[in-house]
Amino acid sequence: MAVACSDGPSGPSPIRIGALVPVVGLGLPYYTAAFNAAVRGVNNRGGVNGRPIVVENCDDRTDPNQAQTCARKLVRDRVIATAANISAFSMVEAPILDEAGIPQVGSEALSPEDLTLPTAFPLDGGIVHQLAGGIVGMKRRSLRSLFIATFDTPPGRIVAQTAAQLVRPAGITLAVPAYIPLAATDFAPYAQAAVQSKAEVVFPAMTPAATVQFILAARRAGARFLILVPYGEFTPADIALMGGAAGPTENDVQWSSLPPLSATDRFPALQTFQADMDAELAAGDEAAAPALRNGGSLHAWLCVQIIARLAATLPTVDAPSMLQALRTAPAVDTLSLTPPWSPGATGPPTMPRVTQLYGYLVTQRNGVDLLADPTPFNPFLALGLGG
Repeated sequence: MAVACSDGPSGPSPIRIGALVPVVGLGLPYYTAAFNAAVRGVNNRGGVNGRPIVVENCDDRTDPNQAQTCARKLVRDRVIATAANISAFSMVEAPILDEAGIPQVGSEALSPEDLTLPTAFPLDGGIVHQLAGGIVGMKRRSLRSLFIATFDTPPGRIVAQTAAQLVRPAGITLAVPAYIPLAATDFAPYAQAAVQSKAEVVFPAMTPAATVQFILAARRAGARFLILVPYGEFTPADIALMGGAAGPTENDVQWSSLPPLSATDRFPALQTFQADMDAELAAGDEAAAPALRNGGSLHAWLCVQIIARLAATLPTVDAPSMLQALRTAPAVDTLSLTPPWSPGATGPPTMPRVTQLYGYLVTQRNGVDLLADPTPFNPFLALGLGG
């Protein structure tokens, strides 16, 4: 549950924003820290026309039996929208929110429902979109071979199959992928398979924790390949653990719908994010520490900002009004962290709710993620695949 600054029992009632983030199951305390920081910042700057906001996160603990309970709780609590959901069980939770008419802003696209439901408003197209951006980054750097290590699950196999279609227009060779058991704890055999493939670039399409373990195994194996990952996968602490400037993530290929946290000179909103996180840390929240801030933190913080700013334009602040505004607004305020975004537009046929298709190339230099190109681009257009 995120903190809220209110005027006391007689003050205006808070505006409730929901979230479905498995903080315990996936080890994501920096998400709730970012929610708390956003709440503190919005409320200290006057709230939504004088009304405070709260963010209520329901942690399903990656338990399918808990997923439905969490979604129904947010419906009962009358949240006006959800922010930055990242649940592995969105195929269960998202339809419940959709039936209740609750818009879902910035959900991580982990299931088809996140890309297709009429109440879904993602900020990017998930792992396929991120992979497409990374492949464009490979093409620009004349990197010609790719190896994928992914979990042996239906989504993992879909990623590998989709990659085969994405690399073709880029002139990149795709090695036979490694499918890793979901319960694997020893990643050395798969890191060795990546080395033996002689691919120039390896994409570990797994959870952040598993990706770190895979990269550590690759480092022990003396791997020379470059890493391709979505920006936001690692915290500064993760990068240091993997070797920093001397580790396998140096000079990597990353793509992100949002700029890296280091680009404060080009994006003033990043300064506001850092200030809000600093205030949250000063209030005693250790999960807001700089070593734990990453693209996921920024994403969570921004989704709360988008909802709060749009709510400030509504005569009635509730889920139906928010949903209508998202569907009809020519553009919503993303604090200039993305190109102008019209969430109610229609995206590509396979992911019609993805209407923010642009992003940035990022790479690691001296252990720090930096903007590689300040010009955002649509990777599907860059690959000649429409979008």
